Amino acid sequence: MEESRTAPRKDSHEIVIHNNPDYPVGVYYVEPAKMYMDHVRWHWHEELEINLVKEGTAQFHIGEDIIQLGEGQSILINRDILHSIHDASSGNCVILSMMFHPHFLFEDENSSTAALYMKPLISDPNFHYMIFDRKDIWGRNMLTYIHNMMETNFTQEFGYELITKSNLSEFWLNLLKKIKVQPLQRDTNAKAFSPDQNRVKEAILYIENHFNESISLDDIANSIHISKSECCRCFKRAVGFTPFEYLMRYRILRAAERILMNDKSASSIANLAASVGFNNTSYFNKLFKEYFHCTPLQYRKMCKTEHRDKLSIYGLSLSHI
Repeated sequence: MEESRTAPRKDSHEIVIHNNPDYPVGVYYVEPAKMYMDHVRWHWHEELEINLVKEGTAQFHIGEDIIQLGEGQSILINRDILHSIHDASSGNCVILSMMFHPHFLFEDENSSTAALYMKPLISDPNFHYMIFDRKDIWGRNMLTYIHNMMETNFTQEFGYELITKSNLSEFWLNLLKKIKVQPLQRDTNAKAFSPDQNRVKEAILYIENHFNESISLDDIANSIHISKSECCRCFKRAVGFTPFEYLMRYRILRAAERILMNDKSASSIANLAASVGFNNTSYFNKLFKEYFHCTPLQYRKMCKTEHRDKLSIYGLSLSHI
């Protein structure tokens, strides 16, 4: 597979770099239980994302919605939607994930064709995701397109780019026809989540740009112009934990990444802790063990001998967890 990869960014807004700019499509093999803290962490990107559950059961967290999908089911997630993926089958979950940029279908996003067939859907505030299963003919047809695209990109036989575009065009057209007949609707509570998501995304970017500094809840709340209490409520609604918990998780993640990459800041545990914003080495060690189930020193030894899956979203990149 001519893989796509994530750029070396230090935040959860992924920028996907495609080796062939004329083919902005990437297909990935995902095992959430092998990721940091046993799940694909909260992130978003400009690409749309199709996930097909190959084995086990997957749990998708998209805003306040929790969607559990079994083997053979699939979900399309719109661009710029904050989401995470968890294993709901005791480590047996395997997902095939395809990301594609809208300009693969509509090269000029300002064209009349894009205005007619693309923007009405990807810009719809009610369109966060759509599920596909075999309960009806439409779902089975959509899954056929998804299977064809996944298989085509793994085998990469001659003309796979054209085959993918053909299948994706048919998939997209059938999606638009379905929505034209049954317009997207979300309940009042789901609609109310949208401001939370935007606020939390901005706060996450602030945290991930300042994680190694001495930042407080006041700083995080001020960065998105709301009160501390409202900031905590937004995080709880959107991702299920507080801004402080997110900060701690992110700091430990970056510490583990520095150990993995043999960064000079990891020469001693005290230096490593300070480099990611901790002024208390004992607290750093405690959290590291809580999240990784081993000490930083044990993790360093493990990194020298074992696979690096724990610091990869798709098994292809160390950039975003």
